[in-house]
Amino acid sequence: MPKIYPLLFFLLCSISLSASPFRGFLLTKDGYQLTGYFNLMEYGLQGNFITFTNDFGDVYAIHPMLVSGFGFSTDGRSLRYVSRYHEGQWYFLREEVSGRTLRLYSLPSSDDRWVDDSMLRLFVNPPPAYWLETSDRQLLPLSRLGYKKSLRDFLALASPEIAEKIGSRGYRYRDIYTIVAEVNALGGRKRRRL
Repeated sequence: MPKIYPLLFFLLCSISLSASPFRGFLLTKDGYQLTGYFNLMEYGLQGNFITFTNDFGDVYAIHPMLVSGFGFSTDGRSLRYVSRYHEGQWYFLREEVSGRTLRLYSLPSSDDRWVDDSMLRLFVNPPPAYWLETSDRQLLPLSRLGYKKSLRDFLALASPEIAEKIGSRGYRYRDIYTIVAEVNALGGRKRRRL
């Protein structure tokens, strides 16, 4: 029996370290902010969900369908997640680049210690890593395979000059951050001020 105690101690320490809470806020659909702690983001059959502990100590499993998003700070950087619906599934997507014309989101992965994406390995077609959203809330999942055609079609109206460059040097999949920044810069210049 005494040999079990060190094992139990090790298990409890590993669980508590892997799911350390992050102080932040939850944004409800009607615009209210609830403060509390975010423990873990997990994936399930209907998308992903978070474990949230409010200030009173009540623990909830929050599905993206129920809230607009959430945010918290860690290691000196602020992270914002929004809930989006696409083809029958709800996702929490991390906001990477925000702009008037185009927004870039990424799917949370196990690179972050608060994300458990072990369920994604069971998906036959896992969701893509990057997502684009226009100002009128059209959402485009951007996978590495076939990104050129889908991104050209997506940008044809918003920025035809950039749409023509997709696939050439500096406008490849790995350059998605600079592409979105350039589309937002061009879109911002076209706006007239009264």
